[in-house]
Amino acid sequence: MSKITLYGVPVSPYVRKVRAALVYKSIPFDEVFVIPGSPDQPEEFKANSPLGKIPLLKVGERFLSDSAVICAWLEREFPDKPLLPGDNFEAARALWFEEYAGSVMTTAMAGHLFAEVVLAKAVFKREPIQSDIDKALNEELPAIFDYLESQISGDTLLGSGFSLADLAVGAISAAMLHASHTADPEKWPKTASYLSNLLEGELFSPLIEEEKQLLASFG
Repeated sequence: MSKITLYGVPVSPYVRKVRAALVYKSIPFDEVFVIPGSPDQPEEFKANSPLGKIPLLKVGERFLSDSAVICAWLEREFPDKPLLPGDNFEAARALWFEEYAGSVMTTAMAGHLFAEVVLAKAVFKREPIQSDIDKALNEELPAIFDYLESQISGDTLLGSGFSLADLAVGAISAAMLHASHTADPEKWPKTASYLSNLLEGELFSPLIEEEKQLLASFG
């Protein structure tokens, strides 16, 4: 197997998704710490990430950008412990949840909540944008929780076992957890239980603990 190297910063939801996929599939990998926009990025990263975004995956001497593309390649290259169900319709639903997590959930949980509550002062060296926090808490997250509440089937989103849907939703929901927020169990009992079990489970819990140590060093 070609050596695999992941470029990025662990607290990125997109990097977290790829890290979780690699861990889930028991694929060994190295990591190179890269902050988007930083002037001291490795030349190899700048030369092979066409949009300058993370994650970037190096496979041997070849490179892949974008977390969804990387996860699709991992699924085809390492079919053991599949993340997509065998049923084609259910596989498509898993891909839909990946898209929903990567766009709608990321805007609210990472862009408006995590970035302002956690990163604004510690990393960006500015005051938080309270209007972004308020929008996330009062508008975006309730709508997300309402939707998830209607979709959760048992312990997973699809009801057929752990899938890419759960991996993608967990990867972004960890950002919300870092901001000390989660679904109210009285308003969204299925969602609160689902997210708690997902983020405290054996896949995400160790990753989140590593991230907590990294975030503590930013202070």
